[in-house]
Amino acid sequence: MIFKKSENGIFFRFEDATDGPTIYRNQHYHNVFEIYFLERGSCRYFVNDKSYEATAGDVILIPEGTIHKTIYEEGVPHSRRLIYCSTHYIPTTVVEDLPSMLYLYRNPNVTKQITEIFDKIQTEYTAPDEFSEDVILSYTHLLFYYLARNINSKVETKSRNMYALQAIAYIKEHFSSEITLTSLAKMNSMSPEHFSRVFKRETGFGFSEYLTMVRLQKAEQMLKSSERFPISQIAYDCGFNDSNYFSEKFKQVYGMPPMKYRKR
Repeated sequence: MIFKKSENGIFFRFEDATDGPTIYRNQHYHNVFEIYFLERGSCRYFVNDKSYEATAGDVILIPEGTIHKTIYEEGVPHSRRLIYCSTHYIPTTVVEDLPSMLYLYRNPNVTKQITEIFDKIQTEYTAPDEFSEDVILSYTHLLFYYLARNINSKVETKSRNMYALQAIAYIKEHFSSEITLTSLAKMNSMSPEHFSRVFKRETGFGFSEYLTMVRLQKAEQMLKSSERFPISQIAYDCGFNDSNYFSEKFKQVYGMPPMKYRKR
């Protein structure tokens, strides 16, 4: 079941995704807010331009349009639950507190209460009646209120690799130019092989995969904001030298070619 009402911008989806894929498994950014609750196990979570070591009880809050990826250790079991929702489900009085809650939220003292709220949302979502949509809205608001009331600002959760961060910043600024693994490795005084391993370990993305993701995100923004640019121009402006290759990669991620995406 998905609550989806395009005419007023309402979207809500709940997933119990233990050891399995999610609705956005091929798209590492999306146009809805994501709440990721890790109940068991551990993982590395790359979001925006930093990576976080997440442990059981942590909540990852990801605004729309933010590139992210989860990195799980092979063979280590884990369980997580996810909420994808439009801003309709975020209380307006909490919006000012959101920056201090992003991206990794950790407070072991409230894990039990967070689990209970997720349990209630899941119950309403999997066995709905005529009141469930409104009840889920109330519980989701309650979740945000609870997080905002119990921010643990003393916990330092960010891990940084300066080489990867510098490469990410460079890609974001120069995505429309020709960028190669070799050129970035040389900028960081590394061999291409070593730089590739560092980048993958820190972000979860292969170098080419991340570069393509950034370029596709910029292309999507152009498709949404303007109808006057031809697809070939958008491809070129976003760093794709071949418009056919651009269309192929775009369809892989969005499920349709760029022209159809623009019309929709």
